[in-house]
Amino acid sequence: MLSRVALALAVTAALGGPLLLAGDYQLRFLAEILIIGTAVLSLDLLVGFGGLVSLGHAALFGGAAYAAAITAQYWGADLIVMLAVGIATGVVLALVLGVVVMRTISLFFLILSLIVGQMLWEVVFHWREVTGGADGLRGFPPLTLHAGVATVVLNSGPTLYVAAAAVAGLALLAAHCFVDAPIGRALVGSRERALRMSALGYSIPAIRLMALVASGAIAGAAGALYPFVNQYVGPNAVHWTMSAMMIIMLVIGGVGSLYGAFVGAAIYLSIQTYLSSYTDRWQLLVGLIFVMTVLVMPQGVVAGVRSLLGRRPAGGGGVS
Repeated sequence: MLSRVALALAVTAALGGPLLLAGDYQLRFLAEILIIGTAVLSLDLLVGFGGLVSLGHAALFGGAAYAAAITAQYWGADLIVMLAVGIATGVVLALVLGVVVMRTISLFFLILSLIVGQMLWEVVFHWREVTGGADGLRGFPPLTLHAGVATVVLNSGPTLYVAAAAVAGLALLAAHCFVDAPIGRALVGSRERALRMSALGYSIPAIRLMALVASGAIAGAAGALYPFVNQYVGPNAVHWTMSAMMIIMLVIGGVGSLYGAFVGAAIYLSIQTYLSSYTDRWQLLVGLIFVMTVLVMPQGVVAGVRSLLGRRPAGGGGVS
């Protein structure tokens, strides 16, 4: 109990500190880390607890980002409406993806998810009248939050950071609830002993579909905020390389740890943002970190740090 309280206080301090110390640019960057980290968190539900590695996950995240951006151009960018649109889009796309891939596993799941994701990319890239094509979308109104008689405009670094932190916190809570619920235990069981779970009467495709829908809802919530941080969303947000980037972040942070999604996103995006100013070979460093993580801390940075501190590594759903 005390450790959980201490962890909650540490997280609160870590999230509240930047509001006092960081400038507008840094807070926007931290908001982006939280948003991408939330998308990686949603992927962790599939990979870390279901053993389902997807190269089409960016379609859920980027599709929600486009849906929110397009909606904002016509009906404004109310935060609650954007989140509702993003979550609904993520769930619908997850259902579409699930219909195609739920009865496959391993390599077949990977390839089919890639194909479905690239089909959405083709639509986004060529439907220029709606999505802006290769140029993407920009210039939509800023986020707003209607609080009673007042309307708060969320277009500054601090307000965007607070909104991203709130969504990330709720997403992390929802992920923990899902993992601890019977459906989460059944998902782990379907990964470890699929034949035995089927013999006990469980429907493996249904379990995986529910996990994919939950993952899509969280990815959609993250995608709904994504366009408003930099006032832009482009076709790269739905490309398979975005999915691969999320997988790299997840492995670095720790598969099955949930918290590792944000650690991996912070490490990757920090290297991409700051080191790329000095060299075009920043991806070489990411590759080296990835390889070193696999060799030295195969369960990820979060579990590795906990192990160094003498604590039992987390990740009851982690993939060995």
